[in-house]
Amino acid sequence: MRISALTERISQRIIGLIDTGDIMPGAHLSVPKLAEAFDVSRSPVREALVYLEHKGVLFQKVNRGFFVKEDYQPDVKQEHTEELDLPEYYQMAEDWLQDKIESEVTELFLMKRYNLTKSQLSTVLARGISEGWVERKQGYGWRFLTVAKTKAALEQIFSFRMVIEPMAILEPTFNASQDKINELRRELEMLLESGIERLSPTQLQLAGYRFHETVIGFSNNPFFEISLRNVNRMRRLMDYRIMDDRNRYYAEVKDHMRILALIESGQRIEASYTMKQHLSVALDNKKMRRISAES
Repeated sequence: MRISALTERISQRIIGLIDTGDIMPGAHLSVPKLAEAFDVSRSPVREALVYLEHKGVLFQKVNRGFFVKEDYQPDVKQEHTEELDLPEYYQMAEDWLQDKIESEVTELFLMKRYNLTKSQLSTVLARGISEGWVERKQGYGWRFLTVAKTKAALEQIFSFRMVIEPMAILEPTFNASQDKINELRRELEMLLESGIERLSPTQLQLAGYRFHETVIGFSNNPFFEISLRNVNRMRRLMDYRIMDDRNRYYAEVKDHMRILALIESGQRIEASYTMKQHLSVALDNKKMRRISAES
């Protein structure tokens, strides 16, 4: 199937979003939303979706549009996937958490320590910047920040979340569209059926973030959503040490299913209470796993 250069670029961007977990298996792909996100017309987006269906990445439902195949497996050879799960990134994060590197370092030091090219190091540092724990020094070198590094920071983050997330559900402007509810449910069902075992730790982590950010987005108060997104970026540093316990995801996903069901049935007070309990249990579990990781 021959396609234009623009359609090829769009299709690769869509595959990149799927491979990195930003679009999950089973998710519906909206032509208007993708066109807006990529700043292109709808026509090449439709062509890209047809092309990806032809390639076996997507499937089409009559009168419903395109969906990511449930059994789609990310191509680990893709460059963006390598960047997402670059082992040196996790090692640098772990070294910083264990105080094995100084808070201020040079690029040369990092390149030698982790055997990275300048291009690879740029990718690693850019990710650290986006997640809120790396910053460029004025003049020369890099600085690692203590935010989201300590036990106190972990507790403060969850204390903050236990205030804003349950309260967001009680906002007068709270409105959960059925399409979004159905999208979240499909993703949660996929995780319980097979996703927890086959997706990468990073993809599982992003799926959890996506659920909470979508629910808080139902509040229609952008300050709630922006605050949670910023906090989630920072706490990813903590989560790197405890992403290998897949069993915990089953309990968390089942909690998400209960919260979603309460929201759908209009029981917002119960949903708010359940959300606070869910976050409290999650904090206790993370504290225990952090202790285990440090021992």
